[in-house]
Amino acid sequence: MTFADHLQCQATKGIASIPAADAHDIYGVSFFIDNEDDDPRQPVLTIGYNTEAQVSRTLPDTADPAEARWNYAFWLQNELTLIGNRSSDPVGAATRDEWIRELGLWYDDPVDASDWVTAVGALAAQIEGQFNQACCRLARSLHATGVIEKYVGRPVPVLVHELEYYEGIARRTEAANPSGLADEFTAWVRNG
Repeated sequence: MTFADHLQCQATKGIASIPAADAHDIYGVSFFIDNEDDDPRQPVLTIGYNTEAQVSRTLPDTADPAEARWNYAFWLQNELTLIGNRSSDPVGAATRDEWIRELGLWYDDPVDASDWVTAVGALAAQIEGQFNQACCRLARSLHATGVIEKYVGRPVPVLVHELEYYEGIARRTEAANPSGLADEFTAWVRNG
């Protein structure tokens, strides 16, 4: 199984596990990207979602309703699936590592610490870029195949993000969704 196939399979299972009681209230799906153990060779995709009810609960915690809606810190922090996590998805982690090797981007820890920043920085940035692109393709595929609509009941935007928001997050999210679907989120990112 290729890494792209593994992403598709695990993401579909994760989205399919959305409780029917929550589906009608979901307004966005989260594709949270982070590195396990802060290692750029171990990117992990955590898929979750947020609901209108959660926004209502968090409104008293912020003066900005858009922040309550779009800032991941206020989201449910549910984990439908963690793709590539060594503990919960060892097959995915191994498949991801092989994918990075096939891309020619795998590196071993350098012996000389002074070489670390120079030798690894460029490769780490390329791994991040490739993983982000894979997640955007995955989101587009989930829209195109109707997976999100099937389990949520309608199209909702997939936010491809990290903990911080910046222009790159807005561009990735636009690339991951049908035209216009994520406009409210990207406007918040760009104007925030």
